[in-house]
Amino acid sequence: MALPASRHSLVRPFAGSDRLIRSTLFLALFLQVWLTASPFPDQSDASALELSTNANVTGQIIAIVLTGALGAFALTHRLRALARLVTPILVAIFLWFACSAALSLHPDLAARRLVLASFVMFQAGMFVLLPEDRIHFARLLAVGALFILALCYAGVIFAPHVSIHQVTDLAEPQLAGNWRGCFDHKNGAGAGMAILIFFGIYIFRRLSGALGSLIVALATFFLIFTEAKSPIMLLPFALAFSVVFVWLRSTAAKLIVLIGVPAVIGVLTIGSVQFAAVNTLVEELMPDPTFTGRVDIWQFTLDHIAQHPIAGFGFQAFWGTSELVNSWTWRGPWGYRASDAHNGYLNIAVMTGLVGLVLTLGWAFVRPFIDHVRTPPGRADPALTLMFIQTWLFGLYLCGFESVLFSNGNGVWFMTVVSIFGLRLQASAK
Repeated sequence: MALPASRHSLVRPFAGSDRLIRSTLFLALFLQVWLTASPFPDQSDASALELSTNANVTGQIIAIVLTGALGAFALTHRLRALARLVTPILVAIFLWFACSAALSLHPDLAARRLVLASFVMFQAGMFVLLPEDRIHFARLLAVGALFILALCYAGVIFAPHVSIHQVTDLAEPQLAGNWRGCFDHKNGAGAGMAILIFFGIYIFRRLSGALGSLIVALATFFLIFTEAKSPIMLLPFALAFSVVFVWLRSTAAKLIVLIGVPAVIGVLTIGSVQFAAVNTLVEELMPDPTFTGRVDIWQFTLDHIAQHPIAGFGFQAFWGTSELVNSWTWRGPWGYRASDAHNGYLNIAVMTGLVGLVLTLGWAFVRPFIDHVRTPPGRADPALTLMFIQTWLFGLYLCGFESVLFSNGNGVWFMTVVSIFGLRLQASAK
């Protein structure tokens, strides 16, 4: 691809009518993912404690309108590359999820959320295809990242009551002082800052060293003050192992690097629930062997997976349903009141069964791995590939502590899908 004449300008993305449309749609999609329909939520409001399956109507309307606009653009521009993203295993996943939804106690809820999940897939594909070239992509990422960072810092300075966790927060007052910016929780803010660091590294290499360094510095500083344990702990692993993964030439060695960290995380977390020896080891190694209370939710989830091991309880039709919420008592497991499994793999298994988990692992682990291995070195942009690998690995690592997979409205999930699609397009390019 030819580079634009003005290498460092942030105004360049908006020159020309077609480029203006592409840039507008890209940034609108960026803001929908990162800001959602309800940024800066007030955690002292009583609604913060409510578990409900009711949808955010405003968010749905925005998603439908934006998806329609993206669809119109794809049709008028004949973006045939979208078809290359629809792999057989992805089709199998959605067919199985549809079966799981039909068998659930809340088929209408599951079906609605499955449609929204398909919107996320389509939007992620368009996110990669909207930029005209790699420099355009880098400029748009820079504009979006700087806007989110400016908004988060402005919130901390001018509206700390909705940007920093307070002692008046009804759900988790013990988090008082942790920064969250426009996000609803410090963990979401921390994971978001990690993704922005990946953006900054790509911008540093492809567009501007000064801009990239600024984004990395601002995101790192904010990440530190979120005190989000999982993102802070996993970010160095994603940064280090992504470089090793790209550098290695042996397919077997790449596979070991890919599965190594998730496997260790799985043994130390879920293994501590299932095996006494692992639990003893974790108690000796970890300052908090409960992983901030997650072990109770993991055990609760495993018990319910055993009840419906094949098809699960329905795609996104388990947590927050009346059957769970109304069964909770103050002596009962906290899982009845949990919003999710706090583990992406267990979350998929309890919703769509072990079949759904196997299919998801095939698409999220195996398919991108094959695409990367089959891509000739000369075909891929090294800076772009590294950003895709960093984001992909970080998403897989974070699944050990957060329910990332197929989480509608989750920025980390969206960017993980973007990265998987990016690797796919690189492999299938002619």
